[in-house]
Amino acid sequence: MIIRCAPGCAATCTEDWLTYSSRKDEAESQLFPPLHDAESAATEVQEVVHRSPVLYGLDRHSWTLKDVGHTIDWMRTLSIPAICKLLRRFKIVYKRGRAHVHSPDLEYNQKMAAIAAAREEARQAPAGEVVFLYEDEFTAYLRPLVGSSYRLRSEPGQKATGATAETVRLAGCVDALSGRVVWRRRSRFNVKEMYRFFYYVQKQYPQAKVIYMALDNWPVHFHAYVQEHLARMKKPNRIRFLPLPTYAPWTNPTEKYWLKLSREWLRFHPFAGDKLIFKCELDGWLHRHSDESPALLHEIGLLPI
Repeated sequence: MIIRCAPGCAATCTEDWLTYSSRKDEAESQLFPPLHDAESAATEVQEVVHRSPVLYGLDRHSWTLKDVGHTIDWMRTLSIPAICKLLRRFKIVYKRGRAHVHSPDLEYNQKMAAIAAAREEARQAPAGEVVFLYEDEFTAYLRPLVGSSYRLRSEPGQKATGATAETVRLAGCVDALSGRVVWRRRSRFNVKEMYRFFYYVQKQYPQAKVIYMALDNWPVHFHAYVQEHLARMKKPNRIRFLPLPTYAPWTNPTEKYWLKLSREWLRFHPFAGDKLIFKCELDGWLHRHSDESPALLHEIGLLPI
């Protein structure tokens, strides 16, 4: 059916049509409806993506473009590419998350205050009289770790060769004032080996009147066998244990020392096929950190840069 204009109204109809078309094109060019300005639309999208999809009835814990479009009412008519374009316009990007651990220890502040006081006592005391150590254990695998290395863009990444599952255990103490690392390597650290390690550490500081040792809450550290044998030593036990907050590895700088070992030596090492050579070469790396080292203190965060 053809609708014809009445005589004399052609110009008016044409003007009305052009106005309507212009407004229609303008509305269609917007990525959000006229009731939203760019700022309010961006705020709404940010609030949605910062919450878990479960709160919107979705059976997943991370967002997809499709889910975002279905969740926000005024985005339901948009295609996936349009949603992607809209998020870029709002400067919302697909970003890798971060591992986050929260310590539930109700005595977190008290423990950290005791450790800070002991470190200050060691700093103020005459050289060598008061020692402060951070202690930790680590498992080193004969299988080389995979990491990043420089290669041509066109060639594959470096190979980490070795399929063995054998391990060795390390115990180490980082001196918070000197950067010296006292360590021992064993196949395992049961209560007997743990006591022997503490005894060995004490022998390294013959002039010290007290040795403060901050360490995690692994039960072996505080086992009755360990405590009783330290108390029975011929020479008085000078070690004073300071427990770190539970589930708080970031409070122990020795963790960064093990990270340094992994990054510098355990990645791509060529000794997976010979455990004897592996242990010999590993001992060599550890021996190089047995002397005082301000550089190591800087690296693990115990000295300001």
